[in-house]
Order: sequence, then structure tokens, then C-alpha cells
Amino acid sequence: MTASHAPVRPAPTPVRATPARSAALVIARAVVDGIRHSLPEHAPLFDTRATEFVALVLEYDAMDSALGIAAGADAFRELGVAEYAAGKGLDRLSRAYHSAGRGALPVLASLSRQPGAGSALMDTGVEALLRCADVLIRLSTTAYRAAHTPSVAELRRDLLKEILSGRPPAKWVALAAEAGWVPPARVVAIAAEPGAVRASFGPEVLADLTGEYPHLLVPDDVEIGGILAGTRAAVGPAVAPAEAAASLRWARRTLELVRREVIEDGPLVRWSDHLTTHWLFADEVLTGALVTRSLAPIADLPPNERTKLAETLEAMLAARGGAPEIANNLGVHPQTVRNRLRRLRVLFGARLDDPEERLDLRIALRADLLASESARPATPIRAA
Repeated sequence: MTASHAPVRPAPTPVRATPARSAALVIARAVVDGIRHSLPEHAPLFDTRATEFVALVLEYDAMDSALGIAAGADAFRELGVAEYAAGKGLDRLSRAYHSAGRGALPVLASLSRQPGAGSALMDTGVEALLRCADVLIRLSTTAYRAAHTPSVAELRRDLLKEILSGRPPAKWVALAAEAGWVPPARVVAIAAEPGAVRASFGPEVLADLTGEYPHLLVPDDVEIGGILAGTRAAVGPAVAPAEAAASLRWARRTLELVRREVIEDGPLVRWSDHLTTHWLFADEVLTGALVTRSLAPIADLPPNERTKLAETLEAMLAARGGAPEIANNLGVHPQTVRNRLRRLRVLFGARLDDPEERLDLRIALRADLLASESARPATPIRAA
């Protein structure tokens, strides 16, 4: 090489096992056709160079800088700018790219069945399609954001979405600084009904109140009552910010059980006050099987008799004394209790003396009671 020549830039490193070039071009055409179908108003952007770029992305294992300047990449940047200019959101682009990738799967499957395709083509091709969608989204997103100066409120909503997506802090710490949010040691997630949150709160709170399921992320040392407007909301466990998605999941689960009237209603319901209920409803099929097996001896009795025997059985399992204590707890005559206890002994036999069976019976009775309550029509969600 002479001094007058510019150094040759190395090509991106190919994946060890990816679709062959001819196969990549066929799959790329299917991807681009899918994008054109989802976004017909932008179809003119996707010419032969765009298809060749997609094929190149399918062939290589990372978004190498050389890919970013390859011919055809600009089509996906221009698409991001065009979507911003049209007032559209990034979600539409993401859906279009992922839909196009899924739409190319039958083409990939057909190619993998051809002689000489190799058994790895289907697996490596699926991985390549997923990677391709990520690369295209990144190109469009970068251009979209470069064309748009987001407000602080938008930055904070984007930050909340990033945190709740489960990404590690390293992925969103810069966005947090830009949004003016200092990550606390621990946070709690709040799931609320529309209208349950006041219009204003401190900068330490991240919130998305725009959708059907409003939610917030609040430092665990902040007084939550001052944020809420008095209607129904549920609080998840206190966790590190990186685990906020788990807190929101439990907050939403708590709110769901409140709506089903399994958990008692209130302006603010904390998941930690209902751990046993959450445990019983974590796998309702398994809990239902336990109820069916444990309470089979009284299952076919008339409803009124079944209810009275279930109440007496629960009181007996919880009591330390005999019939007088149980009668006092139930508010009935001791002789009535003795009659019921004899009936239970006939129905359940030696199970009433087995510690493990007694535990199963207590759990089953509790679950059966909660299931009966949850069978009532759910209370409608209060509108804003």
C-alpha cells in the first residue's frame, strides 16, 4: 500500500452459520415486502438497495459500523424521520418490522427444506431475522429521535418504559440523567384505576397515566397517600429499580384480585397484606385440584349443609378446645356443634387426625372461601 492510498476498511465479520447470500436475498425480499405492506405510504423508500441492505444485515452477526453506512441503510433512517414528521409513534415501526420478520418465516422454512440447505439454516435464519428487526428498529429510532426534541415528560415516560422492560440500569442511566430522575435505592410500583392519581407530584415519581392501566414508580420512602386521589390503587413490593417490573406485576395482580372481590377493596391496597391470598391464587388450577380432593366428602351435600359443615370444620381445625369453644366462635349451641362434629367424623374419618391432612383441609377451606367470593361479578372499574 502506498501513502497515497486510503486504508481499506475491513468488512464486517460474518456469522459462522447464517443464510447463504442467495437465501439471504430471498428472505430479504420477503422482509421488505412485509414492510411495504404494513407501511404502504412509505413503499417508495424501499428500493433494491434497501433489499440488499436487509440481506447484508441477515448475513452478519452484529450492527457493525460498516453496516450503518452501507447503501440502503438510509431508507430506514428516512422512514424514522418520515414517521416523526407525520406525528406517528415508534411503536408502529416496531410492529411493522417484527411483523415483516414473522412474515418471512414461511420463506425461510421453504428454503430450509431445499436439498443442500443444511439442518442449521432454519435455526440460524430465525436468529438472523430477529437480529435484523432489531437493527432496522435501531436505525429508524435513532433518526426519529434525532428529528425530535422530546419534552421532559416524554423523556420520563420513555425512562419508565425502559425500566419496566427489564433492561439493566446501564441501558437507561443516561436517559435517567437527561430526564432529571435520580434512581433511589428502592422503589414501589403502583397500579391504579384511571383517575386514581393526582395531576401533580414530585420529580422523584415516574408515571404513565395516559393508558388504560395507569402506573407509577415511586421511591419506597415517599408518602403514597399524597399522590393518590382517593380511588382504587394497589402497591407492589419494594425492590431495586432494576426489578421494578416485578413490583408492577404484583401490584397489577393485587388490583385484579380486588376487582374480583377476592381481596377487600380500599383506596390503597398493599400486596404485602395479602400474601396468603396471592399464594393461593398463584396457580388456580393447582389450588382448585387441592380443594376438589380435600373437600370431596362434603362436595355433593346440599349447599346449606355443606356451608355449615365447612364452617364447623374450619373452626374445629383452628380451635384448641372442644365443642364449647367452637360453639362460641360460631355463635351456635354446643350440642349443635357436637352433632356436626360427629357428622364430620363420619365423612372425613382418620383424616381429621392426620397433621398433613389437617393442613391440606385448612388451605382448601381458605381457598374455597376465596374462590366463592371471587365468583361474584367484578366491581366495574371507576372511570376518571
